[in-house]
Amino acid sequence: MRLELISPKNNSSEGSRELWDGKFYSLVYGVNKYSTAPLALPTIAALTPEDIEVNITDENVEQIDFDKHVDLVGVTCSTWLAPRAYEIADEFRQRGVTVVLGGIHPTMLPDEAIEHADAVVIGEAENVWRKLVNDFRENRLRPFYKSSEFPKLANLPVPRWALLKNRRYFYHTIQTTRGCPYDCEFCTVKAMSGGRYRYKPVKDIMQEMKTLLDIEKKLIFFVDDNFIGDRRHAKELLRELIPLKIVYFAQVSLNLAKDEELLSLLAESGCRKVIIGFESLISANLRQMGKDRYYKVEQYAKDIMKIQSFGIEIQGFFIFGHDFDDNSVFEKTVNFVNSTDLAIPILSILTPLPGTRLFRRFDREGRLLYNDWKRYDGRHVCFRPKLMSPKTLQNGYNWAMQQVNAYESIFERLRRIWNLWNRNNVRLQDRISPIIVNLAINDIAKSLPEAPHPENFGESMIQNVSQVKR
Repeated sequence: MRLELISPKNNSSEGSRELWDGKFYSLVYGVNKYSTAPLALPTIAALTPEDIEVNITDENVEQIDFDKHVDLVGVTCSTWLAPRAYEIADEFRQRGVTVVLGGIHPTMLPDEAIEHADAVVIGEAENVWRKLVNDFRENRLRPFYKSSEFPKLANLPVPRWALLKNRRYFYHTIQTTRGCPYDCEFCTVKAMSGGRYRYKPVKDIMQEMKTLLDIEKKLIFFVDDNFIGDRRHAKELLRELIPLKIVYFAQVSLNLAKDEELLSLLAESGCRKVIIGFESLISANLRQMGKDRYYKVEQYAKDIMKIQSFGIEIQGFFIFGHDFDDNSVFEKTVNFVNSTDLAIPILSILTPLPGTRLFRRFDREGRLLYNDWKRYDGRHVCFRPKLMSPKTLQNGYNWAMQQVNAYESIFERLRRIWNLWNRNNVRLQDRISPIIVNLAINDIAKSLPEAPHPENFGESMIQNVSQVKR
C-alpha cells in the first residue's frame, strides 16, 4: 500500500507574496529554499504502520505528481490554504484515489471539508490515525474520525523527518507542548488542542533533537504556541539543550520578561529569537480579546528592552482591526514600533478564523464579508470593522507596513538594538538575523499597493468608540 501525504502551498489568484516564502532569503544565500519544514506530515508518517510505503510532498518545495500510483492521499491545511487543499483533493478523487483531509481548517469546518474528501480527521490525529488506515484497508472507511480525548504526548514515535527534502528548508521544526489555558478571542489553539498544556517528556524531546541533528545541524524552530507555558518543564528542557550548542527560536508569552532565570537559560541554550504577540496598543482591545490580565501596554517598551538585553531578538506581532481601533491606530503603532528597540515588527489584519470565538461573534453580528478562505491570511480584510471602513483598514495596513519597513525605519531600529547589544556584549554572529529578516519583510512591503497617510483616508465608519460593546 502506498500513502501520499501532502502539504499545499498558497494558490492566491492575486499572486500575492507569502510573508515567509523564502524568496528573499534564497536570493541572499544563493540557494532556492523555503523557510519552514512542515511538522504535521512527518508526525502522521510516524504513526503509519511500517508495512505501508509513505511519501511526503510539500508543494512549497516540489510539484505534486498527480499521475503517481498511490492508494491513499492525506492532505493537511490551515484556513488560508484550504482552497488549494480542496483543489488537490478533488484532483486525486477524480482519478479514483481515496483522500483524507486534516488540520486546523477541516477540524473547524468538517462538513465543508467532507465535500472534497472521503474522510476527515477532526482534531489531533494520534489516537485515530491507525484506526483510519485499518478501516481503509478493510474497505469500511468512515467519513469522520475524532478522538474522544486529547492524545498524551509521552512515548509518541519520533516524526519521520527523513522523508522531507530537508535541504530545501532554512530551518527544522519541532514541538514540545500542545494546548493553551488562555482563550484569546481570535485564536484557534484552544479549540484545536485544548485548554491546558500537555507536554512531551524531556527525554523524548532529546531523542527527537538527536534525530533532527543527525539529519542536518541548522536553525531550529520550536513551534509550540507558548514554549514557556509550563515554566518547570521549559527550564528542565533548556538545561538539557545547553550542551547541544544549537541555535533556535520559539513562540513565547510576554511575561517572559518577568523571569530572569528563564531568560538566562534561553540565552545560554541557544535561543536567538522569540516570537511574541503584542496584538494591540489599546488596552480596551486587550480586555476584549481576553489578554488584559497579563499584557500591559505601558510595560511593552520596558519588556522589549529587558528581553533583548539578553541577546534574544523579539519578533513582535501587532494586529489591526480590533473593535476599538479607528484610523489613528496605524500611525500610533508605527510611532511605537519605530521608537522602541523592537528587532522585528510584524503587522497583520485581524482575521476571524473558523472555530474561534471571534468568528462566531462576527457571524452573529453580520460582519463577515465573505468566506474566500485564501484571503483569511492576515493581510486582507474579510470583515466589517467597528470604527472604520474595510477599505480604510486595508489601506491603513498597507501604509503601516510600508512605513515600519522603510529602509530608514529599519536602520534606526537596528541602530538602537545594536547599541543595546554592545552594552550587553552580544556576539556579532548573533546580530545578523534581524538585518536579514527586516530586509526580507521590506521586500514584501514594497510589493503592496501604495497607500496615503491615514489622515487622508476619508471618513472612518459609523460609530463613536463609546458605542462599541465592551
